[in-house]
Amino acid sequence: PAARSTILAADAGEAIPEPEEPAPVVNLINGWAADASKPCYGLPGAISPLGFFDPLGFTKDAELLKVKRFREAEIMHGRVAMMATVGYLIGENTPTMAYGF
Repeated sequence: PAARSTILAADAGEAIPEPEEPAPVVNLINGWAADASKPCYGLPGAISPLGFFDPLGFTKDAELLKVKRFREAEIMHGRVAMMATVGYLIGENTPTMAYGF
């Protein structure tokens, strides 16, 4: 065991052990905890034939908050693209009164 520092009590003259520092709190996000040793801080999403895929190196030296921002932007753009696809399909399959038809 590591040696613990002590504090002398002024009135009793006895050694009181110094309180230990609490363990760092790791916030889990849907079962994921950031791991700086892995690419993209270990965010899930690597696919089997390619593994981690970042050909342009956007996340090479990025901080955790920047990587999270990239992921949120990717999810948001994907949602907008899905809504646009549904809107296009509905617009093409709905009869309208355009051009006198």
